[in-house]
Amino acid sequence: MGEVVDRVSEINGKAVVPGDTICVIEEFLPGPWTYTDNGVVRATITGKVQVDIVTRTVSIKPSVKLLEIPMRGYYVYGYVVMVKDEFAIIRITSSTHRIKYTSTFTGLLHISQSSDKFIKNLYDVVRVGDIVKAKVLNDAPPYNLTLKEPKLGVVLAFCGVCGGKLAKISTDTLKCSLCGEIEKRKVSIDYGNLKGL
Repeated sequence: MGEVVDRVSEINGKAVVPGDTICVIEEFLPGPWTYTDNGVVRATITGKVQVDIVTRTVSIKPSVKLLEIPMRGYYVYGYVVMVKDEFAIIRITSSTHRIKYTSTFTGLLHISQSSDKFIKNLYDVVRVGDIVKAKVLNDAPPYNLTLKEPKLGVVLAFCGVCGGKLAKISTDTLKCSLCGEIEKRKVSIDYGNLKGL
C-alpha cells in the first residue's frame, strides 16, 4: 500500500504535455484526456495529472479552457430543422451539463432510434421547430442521436395550425392551448422543463 501512496504522490499534479508518459497500465487505467500506447498511459493534452485512487484511473485536468463539443453519452438539447421519412436533422445547441455550445452541431435522428415502439412515420415523433432532448451515440459529427429513453424526446413544441404552445396530455400526444389542435410526438417526461437551455 505504501508503494501505491508513493506513486500517487509522485504523479498526482504532475504537469504534462501531449505524449508524455504518466504511468503503466498495471498501475492505473487511462481516464479522460489520456490514452494507452504499448501498455504505457500517456497524456493527450497539456495539463496536470489527476489520480483517482478509488477507480484506479489517471486523467488530465486541462491547463486551458477547451472548446466544448458533444460527446458519446451526453444528453443534449437541439431544435429540429428537417424531417424526412427515415431521419430528422437536429441542430444541437447545448447539453444538460449546462454547457451552451459556441456554435451549433448537426445531429441525425434515424427512425430506428426515435422510440422504443415501432414507428411508421417519423412525423409522429418530431416536427420542424420542436425542441428535443436527445442522447449522443458517437464522438464525431454528424452526431447520431437517440430518443429511446423516457426522459428523451420533445421538450417543447408549437401547434402546426396556429403556432400556439402545445401542452402534454399523454406520452405521445400534445394539445394546442389556443386552437385545441391535437398532435402526436414522442414526448419527454421532462416536457416543459427547459433547464440547461
